[in-house]
Amino acid sequence: MKYHKLVENAVKPDGFWGKLMIRSMNKGHSELTDWALSFLEVENGDHVLDVGCGGGRTVRKLCGLVGCGKAYGVDYSELCVKKSQKLNERDILCRKAKIQQASVSALPYDDNTFDKVIAVETYYFWPDKLNDLREVYRVLKPGGRLMLVFEMLYDPQNPDKWSSVEQRLGIKAVAEDEIHRILLEAGYENIKTYTHEGKSWLCAVGERENI
Repeated sequence: MKYHKLVENAVKPDGFWGKLMIRSMNKGHSELTDWALSFLEVENGDHVLDVGCGGGRTVRKLCGLVGCGKAYGVDYSELCVKKSQKLNERDILCRKAKIQQASVSALPYDDNTFDKVIAVETYYFWPDKLNDLREVYRVLKPGGRLMLVFEMLYDPQNPDKWSSVEQRLGIKAVAEDEIHRILLEAGYENIKTYTHEGKSWLCAVGERENI
């Protein structure tokens, strides 16, 4: 019962079990995020957005990479936003970070705002994946890059591997070719995917057309 309560709060953390899930996500996604960030090439001066920032650990990692740039985070869970703001309080006070409540479907930013956007383990929950990818495309600068990060990669040799989590949360593990296709349909180009040998991790990067 306790495990089920914890897992169910992966969708939109709230209350006691939500706090435990946020703590678990911060710890559990750290290695995955470090691996993925090696492919994003965050540079000094970049403005980078974390979509579905959860407990804020990825925002903190980004603050250490952007130099004189700025790291932003959005999450549609009020609890996640509060926890993320607390974790990044110093960088927020220094105006190096900004975290607010928002949905990926309606990002509160102008067109052409970000050099990079990252989403770690949140794409599964996006309500309208194609249009949400287009919304991210809108806020990217020309030549900017989106990175999607997953630890639930579909395995045709073991198709039921994620069935318990899928059924409980109403989500689906992703396939590499599926992510490539939808990024292409949403307008991204120069799409690259990476997998981690020995783990079911997937990282996909797509670029906005540089015009």
